[in-house]
Amino acid sequence: MDQFGTLELAWTQGYEGTEAHYIDKDIICFQCGKSIKFVAENGLETVFAFKGNGQGPFTAHKINKCFAMAEQCLNPKIYVFVYPTMRQLGVLEGGAQLEFQQLVFSASEYLLSLSGLPDFEMTLWKYEKNMKLASVKIGSTPPTSICFNPGNWRQICVTTDKAITVWQTEQADDKYILLPQHVKLPPVDPNVAEDEKERDVLTRASTRMTQYTVDLPKAAIAGLVGEMAERLSEIQDQTVRVSPVSQTWTPTGDIYVGCKGGHLLKIDGELMKARVLYYPPPAAETPRSRATSAGHSKTSIGDSQPIADELSAMVLEGSVNCIALHRKGLYAVGTDGILRRIETSGDEFKVAEQCNIGVPISSLAFSHSFGRMALCSPKGSIHLYEAGTPASLYLLRDFHHGQFIAVSAMATGSETFVSIREDGEVQVWNVTSGQLMSSISIGAQATALACSPLAHIALVGSMTGHIYCVDLTDVEKLRIVHRFRIYGGPVTHLQFDENGRYILTAPEGDEVFVADGRPSQKFKVLGYTVVDGSIKSITNFTNGQILQVIVTTNDKHEKEQGANKLTIFTLTDTLIKDLKISYNSLKNDFKDEAINKMQFHLTVPTEGVAFGENNTLYAINQRNKKIYSVSVPETKPRKMTSPEAYLSAETEFEGHQLAGAKIMLSPHNKWLASYGTDGYIMLRAKGSMDRHISIMPHEYRLDGVHAAAFSEDCQHLLSSSHDGVLACYKWNFTATGLSKAKSAIDMVRSRKARLITSQQQEDEFVQSLTDWNMPEPPSRSASALQQEDRERTERKKQEAIDQDIIYKTPTPTPKADATWLEERELEALIDEDKQYADTKIQLRTQIRDIRRTIQEMMKNNEGLPDIEKLGRHEFDLDVDEQSKLQSLGEAEIARVREEIEFDNLAKMYLRDMIKKECWDEMKVKGRALQAFNSNLEVSNFPMKERTEAVVNALETATKRRQIEIAELAARKQEIEQGQKPASHLKYQQRPYSGASEFDDDLGEGEEGEEDAKELPSTTGSLGAQFGGGSDLFYSQFELHTREQKITQIILLEDAIHRIKNTFNKEFDEVFAKKEQEISKIKDKNKRIIKIMEDLDFAEEIMDYELGPLENPEMLLTVDDSEVKVEKFLTAEQRKKLEEQEKQEEERRRLERGDNARERALDMMMGGVLEIKKEDELKKDVPKPHFMINKAEEEWSEEEKKLAGDYEKKVKDLNEEREKYRKQLETELRKLQGIIQDGMSGFDETLNSLFLKKIKVMMVIYQEELKIQRLRFTLLKEEELEVREKELVRLQQHKKKLKQLSSEAASESSKNLAKFKDEYDILLAEDKVMDRSFKREFADVSAVMQDQLYRLFRKRPRGQKFKGVDTPVLDVNSANPFTERPSTARQNAAAQASINAALEEMDRESNMPEGLEGHVWKRMCTYRKDKIYSEQLVKMKSLVYAEMTDFEQRRKNEDVALEEEIRDIEKQIKSLKEDRQRFTLNLEVQLMLKQGQVEVDAGSFVHDYTNSVLTHRTVVEELNSTIKQLGESKITSMVESKDFRKGIIQLEWEHKRMLMQMTDLQNKMKDIQFIKVTREIQAFLNEADYDAKKQQEIAILEQTILLQKKHHDKNMREKKRTFNELQHTIQSKDKENSGLDIELKEINVCVNERNHIDQVNADRRMDTGAERRYQEIVQRRKLVDLAKAQAQEVAVLRAEVERLRMRTFPALVQVEH
Repeated sequence: MDQFGTLELAWTQGYEGTEAHYIDKDIICFQCGKSIKFVAENGLETVFAFKGNGQGPFTAHKINKCFAMAEQCLNPKIYVFVYPTMRQLGVLEGGAQLEFQQLVFSASEYLLSLSGLPDFEMTLWKYEKNMKLASVKIGSTPPTSICFNPGNWRQICVTTDKAITVWQTEQADDKYILLPQHVKLPPVDPNVAEDEKERDVLTRASTRMTQYTVDLPKAAIAGLVGEMAERLSEIQDQTVRVSPVSQTWTPTGDIYVGCKGGHLLKIDGELMKARVLYYPPPAAETPRSRATSAGHSKTSIGDSQPIADELSAMVLEGSVNCIALHRKGLYAVGTDGILRRIETSGDEFKVAEQCNIGVPISSLAFSHSFGRMALCSPKGSIHLYEAGTPASLYLLRDFHHGQFIAVSAMATGSETFVSIREDGEVQVWNVTSGQLMSSISIGAQATALACSPLAHIALVGSMTGHIYCVDLTDVEKLRIVHRFRIYGGPVTHLQFDENGRYILTAPEGDEVFVADGRPSQKFKVLGYTVVDGSIKSITNFTNGQILQVIVTTNDKHEKEQGANKLTIFTLTDTLIKDLKISYNSLKNDFKDEAINKMQFHLTVPTEGVAFGENNTLYAINQRNKKIYSVSVPETKPRKMTSPEAYLSAETEFEGHQLAGAKIMLSPHNKWLASYGTDGYIMLRAKGSMDRHISIMPHEYRLDGVHAAAFSEDCQHLLSSSHDGVLACYKWNFTATGLSKAKSAIDMVRSRKARLITSQQQEDEFVQSLTDWNMPEPPSRSASALQQEDRERTERKKQEAIDQDIIYKTPTPTPKADATWLEERELEALIDEDKQYADTKIQLRTQIRDIRRTIQEMMKNNEGLPDIEKLGRHEFDLDVDEQSKLQSLGEAEIARVREEIEFDNLAKMYLRDMIKKECWDEMKVKGRALQAFNSNLEVSNFPMKERTEAVVNALETATKRRQIEIAELAARKQEIEQGQKPASHLKYQQRPYSGASEFDDDLGEGEEGEEDAKELPSTTGSLGAQFGGGSDLFYSQFELHTREQKITQIILLEDAIHRIKNTFNKEFDEVFAKKEQEISKIKDKNKRIIKIMEDLDFAEEIMDYELGPLENPEMLLTVDDSEVKVEKFLTAEQRKKLEEQEKQEEERRRLERGDNARERALDMMMGGVLEIKKEDELKKDVPKPHFMINKAEEEWSEEEKKLAGDYEKKVKDLNEEREKYRKQLETELRKLQGIIQDGMSGFDETLNSLFLKKIKVMMVIYQEELKIQRLRFTLLKEEELEVREKELVRLQQHKKKLKQLSSEAASESSKNLAKFKDEYDILLAEDKVMDRSFKREFADVSAVMQDQLYRLFRKRPRGQKFKGVDTPVLDVNSANPFTERPSTARQNAAAQASINAALEEMDRESNMPEGLEGHVWKRMCTYRKDKIYSEQLVKMKSLVYAEMTDFEQRRKNEDVALEEEIRDIEKQIKSLKEDRQRFTLNLEVQLMLKQGQVEVDAGSFVHDYTNSVLTHRTVVEELNSTIKQLGESKITSMVESKDFRKGIIQLEWEHKRMLMQMTDLQNKMKDIQFIKVTREIQAFLNEADYDAKKQQEIAILEQTILLQKKHHDKNMREKKRTFNELQHTIQSKDKENSGLDIELKEINVCVNERNHIDQVNADRRMDTGAERRYQEIVQRRKLVDLAKAQAQEVAVLRAEVERLRMRTFPALVQVEH
């Protein structure tokens, strides 16, 4: 199809709030998809189609009128174009590998690019020459803003979310480098102190030259080396800091920075420090209607400005996302949509101007003159605003940003397109100009769009299933005229047939609905059919009067998979005429035979579908992305499994690169178009499918092309994407293409002629329709209404049951917003009710009778006995419901049981883990011993089995230490041969055993070895006394190496293990003793219980058992007595338990039978085997029978004797009993005493064990303290090693930098020397030209030569520029930076001015008289060369100065790096010295007795910094000397004291007597001079002085009450006056507000008149200005003429003087 022509971009529409720029004085440009759009302030639009690969960032230069856009591909390029010619100015290559993030122009001829992954490189370009000047790597954090300093292109500010960096560009001729300066961000909270220091933490006092004096950075302590060490402070910084989002430069080089939270910063351009000018108020202090404060600034806002009353006056979060500087102040705008002009003076912050735009703003751009600004919103609108004029806000464009859902051409004969956005915005576009003609919103989320070919209407489908009809007859005024709903759910498919007679629509399910497409028929639904699977695509093809509908589906209902089935059905006029016979039911579902429905299998998953002539199907293979065609059979296959039911690709053609493509036919069915997520649109002619033409209107990164549509005449092609851009392409046909396009135009004409009558009728009907209005939403939700209907129905049912009548179901009615399908289903239900009404009545009657019977049975059941009663559920006839409830209950039980089982399983697992960790793995189980008579408790040391690694390490350390000791002994033996015997060496030992410094001097022999052993005072612990001693320990004074310390740690840990084992053994002995004591107590308690039973005592028995602490195994077993709930038994367990109970009962019954053994024992021995004394004493003396039956008077003598014997026996028995009772009591007290003594003895043993436990723990802590000290020293060594590695790394890094800086400095020096040579040569040549002037013009006279030389020295008056960064001040300009032309522009302007002046000077009118013409020309040429040479020298001098400065900076950097390297070397040297001191100067642990520490305690621990360790004898001798001297001094002091005591007593007596005399004199004077006042007289005269005082007090209180009442009265009067004044103030405020309004109107009138006056004044001043200009020119000419004549006169005078001097005689004095 490429022979037809090409598709060229006609226009694009859409804007999403990207950065916009002014590129001309009234032209705004922004990125619109892959194109650049230019919008003039008068509304004209142009578009530039970018031909690059991909869509990258864009920027524009409003001064030089050019723009740049980058590609987004592999090795992207930057293209620079000139506006308005769109000429390509340059291509910049090599700035990125994959993508560009941002592009920024300077105010001159430089461009800055920032690349993304993977290099993150910032590159500086000179775009006019395609030169890459410099590049530097930056962080991977995406920038929030980048900006050149408009006054100095060498400064670039880059902000990210967490940093601000100012890059300085340094230049030396053609060499550029970028150097960063980082600015620290201030905290968000103004109350956070920035330089807060860490608190001083009390630590152990350090001795001099110990490890504690070594200061290490935190990175070394953390063990970090390299980049992480450098970033540690940043990582540890937990302060919440501001997040920059926008910036703008000031003319002084300062920077304003806007932050995300609403903070406003100002960065000092010299110090590079940020200062917060404004803190936004906290969210809690920000009301919705009124503002309490205007935020927080450095000074109180109340001191600098009034408190803002409106919320809009407050700068809140997001309000400074866009900022720009104007001469009047700083303009800021953001997401709140309020434009503010902020004035900052010092610390003052004031909002001087504000304008509510109404939409969030994402881009702010000033015009070239700074008179107008463009405000762009992410909502798709562009506003214009004149600075200082709030009423000048003007909406330039409103594109209504949002994703395009679909686009469609309007009815035949119209040149407009209709688009629908996701939010329901319907827009009508002119296809020729791209102008938005009108728009309307349907008020709902849209999903589909279809334009009718028969009428000027558009149907819009929504998410709720509603279809809206939009009237397009008047494209300038759209209307919604109708809304209908066929089904529920979103409308995913919606389309008309070719003639507009039918509407095909479908939801996400498997139903295809057919409706009448004519508005006059109200879009009547004709019916629907069900397809197999979820619908993927729908298309149709009109063949005469037959409409073929093709539907592709996926029967697996997988959204991501393509279609695997094809369904075709047809609609004919015959079918439409008689629809009732075509329905299956009242739901209006079509019969398959009526619509000739056919189904086929697709052998490959398919995307998109198009159906053309000859039953040819076009589709896209989802697997290989190719387009294929297949011929569809006209007959229905016999079976779905037959071969003819499977459609396979017949031909395949090149397709798209990504999945998700769609396909469509052109309106004249000759061209095939496909579009997909790869962003391409491919067009083919059906006759030549192998040739295609493709365009890429959208980016594949934004999901490519979402929708596309042909115009009716096929001259235009529209496409849309998820980027919110609508693009229109127009054919540029060749000669062949024009002939092909003619068929499409003819088809449009024929269709228009065929449908013109029907179209007019339908349009007239649409115009006659009234506007459709959105119905009022119901007061309650649909679910609430449905719930209410259900409750009402249930209530009526219950009433019918209570009244024992037959309930009739009411006729169902459709709900308010029912779909067509629901109405059909409701009609079918009503018809079914009518058909089976009698049957329902009969069934309800039977149900009523059954209910009555059951109720009667239930009533009778209530009167039956409980044993005969039936349960309530027995009367439930719904067995299924019963079983259902039972199953639900069982399921719930099973669920709860499963949850409990899982919970128990988790607890069991946790129990097993705890038991394994704390019990099973313990070699020695933890237990405790408790005292009998106190709360004392002593526990043992739980100990785990030592691991194999620990044992191996211990063996290794032991063997190594034994080898070292043996080697040391052998070495000593060899050294000490021939020296003094050991006895003499023993004498040389120190008098105290404080350390083992002289161990190496000890000789052989046992005595020497014993004396060489260290005492606890130097070992630092008492471990040897508790089983922790060892000969393998190192002395604390010998632990220098790391291996020694590790070995010592292992040996100390073994010592702790042995100490614990020793104590545990003793603990086990005491534990066994307690068990023996408890067993003894139990034995004695048995006897005590027997005695107490005999004595009938009720005393408490001391019975002891081992508790859980002493016997922790009890915690691992659970007794039945501990379970407080009844045990759950299953049926099997209950049955087994019952059997066991029966067996036990049977055994007991057998035992209760005839037992011969017990019977024989009872008959022979009275039932006992042994006769005990206590048993005999319990027996009473049998009383004689006569004493019971006879009275005492009737007894005989013998009976009396027997009675006397009986009484004697009773007395003896009682005495024996009493004697035996005392014996038992004595035995009881003895047994109790023995038990108490045994318990007391055990308690004493336990107390001794407890005291020993305390000492053992002290020893263990001492050993652990030594271990911790050793580990601390190892840690310090590691920290020192890490620090040394970091310093070495820094040293190497600095050396590399030093090498680079040295090379750079050397290269700079070479370049400077080379350039200086060139400059010197050029300067010499320039001077030679001046000196050789006379030689060049030697052929003229001397007078003429002098005159020519003066003309040669004359220079033109060109434009003078003060400097590159020096502004041209214009008080009338709004530009705060004024005019700052670039260096190139300055040089070009200066050169043009010089050339013009030289042409003026080279005119022959300036030639002296009498000079030949060729000489004049030669002089002009020579002068021009000289001037050019001077200009070149000046330029070279500037470059030379710049290069000199550049070289000096490089040298300074080299010197600074050298100083840093030296400093690092010093640090390394110092660190090595510290490591050496740390290794040699050991810290030892000493044990001193109480009283031997003479150092004052500090705040926490003793400070031994300035202390020394000395022997006690020295102190004792010094103390004895001090005592002697003290006693002698005390003796002398006592003598002196006794003598002075008498003197002091006499002096005291003398002073006492003098004071008494003075006191008596004073009393006498007081009595003589006392004044008797009235008060004293009253006191003396009054009998009851107190009563008089009480009366006066009462009078005063009454006076106070009267004054208080008077005061209250005055206060009420004042309040009334105050209220009147308040009312007066309010009335005055109302009058002032009215006057303010009048004042504003008057100010507007005054401003308008001033504006008119200024315009007229400009017109009036035009004539005067021209006249004054002519006068100035004339005056200038006259002045030049006067100067020239004056010069000629001066020349003539000089010539006269010269000639006169020739005539004077020469008087020469001859020297002798």
